[in-house]
Amino acid sequence: MKTPSQADNDAKAELKRQRNREAAARYRERNRERYNQRMRDWRKANPDRARQMALEHRNRKLAQDDPAAVAAFRAKEAEVTRRTQARVKSEVYEAYGGYKCRCCGETEPLFLSIDHVHNDGAAMRKAKLYSGSGTGFYQWLRKNKFPDGFQVLCMNCQVGKHKNGGVCPHQQKV
Repeated sequence: MKTPSQADNDAKAELKRQRNREAAARYRERNRERYNQRMRDWRKANPDRARQMALEHRNRKLAQDDPAAVAAFRAKEAEVTRRTQARVKSEVYEAYGGYKCRCCGETEPLFLSIDHVHNDGAAMRKAKLYSGSGTGFYQWLRKNKFPDGFQVLCMNCQVGKHKNGGVCPHQQKV
C-alpha cells in the first residue's frame, strides 16, 4: 500500500508525463517535416528495431480494438499491400524493358512474366535466394538492383522455351 506522499508523487509524475506528451505533440505539429525526416533517418539506421516496434504497435492495436475497427484496419493493410505489390511489380517490369514480351511483342500485362534467361529458375528457387514467387521474387530483383539474366516474356514464349530445350519456337523460325 502506498503512503499519501507516494500517491501524491505518482500523481505528479503522471501529470509531468502528460505535459511532456502534449509538448512533444505540439513540437511534432510545428516541425512536421523535420520530425518526419528524423524518423525516416532513424528507421533507416535501425531497421530491425523499427520493424519490431511497428509489429508491436500493430499487435497492440489488433488486441485492443473492437471487431469493426480491426476489420477496417485489416482492410487498410490489405489495400496498402496490394498497392505496394503493384508498385514493385511495375518497377521490375520497367527495369526489364516494360510490359512487352521480348520475343513476340505481346503487351497484355496478364500474359507477361519474368523469365530466367539461362533457364536456372528452379536452381534459384532451390537455393532459396528469394521467398516464393511473384512478389517475393520481384522484391529480390529490386533489392539486387535488377541483375542481368532476366527478361520479360509472355507465357506462350516462356512455355515454348521450356518445352523446346531453352529456345522459344518463335526464335527457331527466324
